[in-house]
Order: sequence, then structure tokens, then C-alpha cells
Amino acid sequence: MTEAVVNASDILTKKLDGHLIEGEDTLLYDLGNLAGFDHSTLNKTEYKSNPIEYINKLSRDNVQLLISRLFQLPIKEIEEGSLALLPRCTTLIPRERSLPTSKPKTRWEAFAEIKGIKKKKKSSMEWDKEHEEYRPTFGYKKANDVANDWAMLARPDDKVGEDPFKKLEDEKNERVAKQKKREQRNFDEASMRQMSNVGKTLSFDKDHRGQIKSDMEKVFDVAKLSTASLGKFDKRVEDEKDAPKRGKKKLAGLGAGDVAQESENNTKLIDRMFKKENVLNVDKATRQFVKAEERENYSKKRSGGGRDNKPQKRFKK
Repeated sequence: MTEAVVNASDILTKKLDGHLIEGEDTLLYDLGNLAGFDHSTLNKTEYKSNPIEYINKLSRDNVQLLISRLFQLPIKEIEEGSLALLPRCTTLIPRERSLPTSKPKTRWEAFAEIKGIKKKKKSSMEWDKEHEEYRPTFGYKKANDVANDWAMLARPDDKVGEDPFKKLEDEKNERVAKQKKREQRNFDEASMRQMSNVGKTLSFDKDHRGQIKSDMEKVFDVAKLSTASLGKFDKRVEDEKDAPKRGKKKLAGLGAGDVAQESENNTKLIDRMFKKENVLNVDKATRQFVKAEERENYSKKRSGGGRDNKPQKRFKK
């Protein structure tokens, strides 16, 4: 028994209508997502008699209808074969992950955007005059590297006795440290902009209203204390809360108005001061004394005194 092999290219030119399936085509198609949706009601009699067979038959018919629709799409011929040109998707499928957030701009990028400055791409290779070849502009074996020169021309502003190679290395280290400082500053400013929602599109839906209200209250509290008088003489807004007080912290319970509690605390303090029981922690005091003695002996040895501050004997050969 030989199995018949069907080539897909042989049936591309034929029109495959829904007559291959018995019954009306009731599917709603989204060919862009290679999907079809069947909203028709189930046949309860057939389903109850044999549910597995009924579901398999219904699935096979729906898949056949979907494939028939795919073969009716416009075809594009390429070297590997034929491609069906899918239409735009009509069903919105949720993303597995959230949309990627844009990287916060540095101070220079924000300034360049305002001024309309466009970045010019620099070539990665540069002509080396000494070796007469193209070499990398930066990095290992870069072109025209002054650090590899065995002799350097003296400049009028050079100091007498100053090492030019050491000076060159110090200037490089200073540039690297300055660049790291700039990177840290950009990182801190970007973090502050993210925390204060600067440059973001605020969403005023129910899920974000609480966070937006909290952020605005924090910014308002900071703005109230930004004047020289810390907001003492500023005009108050209607229903404005008092600004957070800043100053020296007071002891808890002192001057709170509870005379009975304050009298009880003073009585406990006096009883503890004049209590006859020994409140000294002997073990802790002993450990502190031993440690102090060890430190004193160690300092004597380091100073060269030795034991009992006796001078050390020296032997001659």
C-alpha cells in the first residue's frame, strides 16, 4: 500500500472554499495571529453521547476552515518556497512583560536635545603616522599613542626636574576620575528624576492616584521649607497642614503634661540611684580592666621599652 504525497505548491493555485466542510462557516478569523474563533453553540445531544469524539471532530473542522482561509491569502514567491502575506492583527494579545522603559538621559543628552545638537559618529580607525597603518582610535594599540613614545619634546611651561611621563599618567588618571564623577552625577540625577516623576507621562487612573497624591504632598512639603524663613511668613493654602517641624528632639514624656507619670519616673530614678544593691557589672568591669592592661603592655613593647622598661642588651661580634 503506497501513501499519496500532496505537495502544497500544487494546491496554491486552487481556490479552497468552505465546501470541504459540511455546514456553514461560522468562524471569526484573525489571520494575522493565525487564529479562528468559534462562537456557535454546542450540539448537546452529540456532546453527551460521546464528548471526546464530538470535540475532536469540531476541532478538526475548525482547523480545516482556518487552513483553507490561509491558502486563500496573497502568495509571495521566494527562493525557499511560497509565503502567505498575513493581514494586520485584529485581536490584541497581552504582552508577557511590561514595555521597556526609556533610558534616562544624561545632562549632556538633555542639553543637546534642547539646543538641537546632533552627535557626530567618529570613526573607529585612525591613521598612525609612525607605523603608517590604520589603528583603533581608542583602546589597545591605538593610533598615535603618546604613552608609547620613548622621548617627549619639552614645552615652555614645563617645570625643571618634572617627569613628563609621570605628568602624562597623572593627567590621564585625572580624566578617568573626572569621567567617573560625571557618570555618578548622571546616575544620581536620573534616579532623582525617576523618583519625582519628572519627564514622565502621569496616569491618573485609580491604580496610580494614591502614589501621585503621596508624591505631590512630599514635593509640596519640600517647597514649603525652601524659603529663608522655612515657610513661616508664606501665605497658607486653604486646608493646608502644618509643615513638619525640624529642630532639636525632646526627651519622650518630658513636659507632656502628665504630672503623675513624670513623678513616678522621677521616683524610680531616685530609688535606683540610692539602692543599696550593687548594680555594678563585675564581669564587664574585669574585662575592661584586662583589655586596658593589655593595650598598655602592647604600647610599651612598640615604643621599645620592653619588659619593665629595661634596656635591651646588645652583643658585639
